[in-house]
Amino acid sequence: MFTLDDKRALRASGSLTITDHPTDPIEIDCQKCGRNGRYRKATLIEKYGRDTVLPDLLALLASDCEFRNKLGNQGCGALYPALGCAPKRNPPLEFG
Repeated sequence: MFTLDDKRALRASGSLTITDHPTDPIEIDCQKCGRNGRYRKATLIEKYGRDTVLPDLLALLASDCEFRNKLGNQGCGALYPALGCAPKRNPPLEFG
């Protein structure tokens, strides 16, 4: 599983984990295809581990989405409705 250093790195990434999600069950919704689902935290933790970050969990749950690996800027539209929309940064983050 994860070491203590791995867990610290996950927290440092700024991503929420399954345990951090504000609702139980956790709901996902796709604005492109209309697919949606609700998953109990306990079941997700048992299957994927409590330190799985939400972006990785969403990729796992929507891994069979027909849009996920399309060429171009199509992509899957799955999201967590309870988390709302993150505002776009203006200007974008700069690294370097």
